[in-house]
Amino acid sequence: MMAAQLKVGDRLEPVTREVKTEKMVEFEKCVWDRGRNSHSDINAAKADGISQTIASGQNQMAFLHELLERNFGDAWVYGGKISVRYIHPVYAGDRLTANGLVSEVTEEDGKARVSLHVWCENQDGRKTSAGTAHAGQPSARRSWLETAEAHAK
Repeated sequence: MMAAQLKVGDRLEPVTREVKTEKMVEFEKCVWDRGRNSHSDINAAKADGISQTIASGQNQMAFLHELLERNFGDAWVYGGKISVRYIHPVYAGDRLTANGLVSEVTEEDGKARVSLHVWCENQDGRKTSAGTAHAGQPSARRSWLETAEAHAK
């Protein structure tokens, strides 16, 4: 739906990713290395009373960010907002789908602004996170990507 004008009731093109143990551990170290914990170490998880490691909420936020970035481009990257609650644990082997549903389209400072219900759900259809996001109408422009490519040269 990239660069199309969204209206109330439209669903975003979802993003589905498998959660893998090695990626959970890598992500935990990369984003915020808190040492051994229930997100990265099975023994720490068991000590916390959990039978297996659980993905941090940051993993789900990354999937939601990808959903919004793919569907909104610069309109998400520059000025997007999100608020999410994590409501069910995510484990290695789960297959998460990030979803978005347009709930409102308003005008702010002369520009269209889209409000959405966003959530992740696992392979069983159980919601693992839920919240709201806001961005301008989708844009095909991805200036952040152009800047990154220019710096790589």
